[in-house]
Amino acid sequence: MMRRIRWLSSLLVIIMLIPGLAQSHSADTFTVVIKQSGLTPNSSQILYNDSVIWHNTDSRENITHRIVYDADGDGLYNGTDDWDSGILSSDCNSTNQSESEDCKITFTVWFNGTWGVGEYNYTDILSDGSTMNGTIFVTEDTHQENATPSVGSSFGNDEKIDQDTNEKESSNNDLIKQILLIVGVCSGLGSLGLILYVVRKD
Repeated sequence: MMRRIRWLSSLLVIIMLIPGLAQSHSADTFTVVIKQSGLTPNSSQILYNDSVIWHNTDSRENITHRIVYDADGDGLYNGTDDWDSGILSSDCNSTNQSESEDCKITFTVWFNGTWGVGEYNYTDILSDGSTMNGTIFVTEDTHQENATPSVGSSFGNDEKIDQDTNEKESSNNDLIKQILLIVGVCSGLGSLGLILYVVRKD
């Protein structure tokens, strides 16, 4: 009987510790919007295993975009480590567009293999010959607490957040921590009650 109580108590402790053992980063997708005025954002910091999707919204007539990255520096964008989105249109359903399966509005790059941790300076080549430049910074996923941006934050946003907003976020974070603590304690007490019930039943 004591042996069973020790075993169940050990199991309870292990179950309560599991959520804190390791939290991995699930892959996220970040969007860069291609506008007439430029790339938004034109500089992004992401974690390894994330992806970036470029979405063309520049609806000017006869203007297309092409996202390229020249890893080998040869100016051709056809190397194994280069990117070339091909032509990105703003609308593939327009009557001005040919009904080709090659019509694309978006382009995606996953930073989890060939393209890993590092700095990627890429170029948006417009059909009128002009260019826009952007940068993707890919960092290691270190699983540090507070390593992810808070809800509502965005990359490339240089606006200052006023003190009231910071105080509200701090207050909300404290409330969330308190709620999670209460839920954790209730779960632990419920598990302990279940163990005692099982032991008394035997």
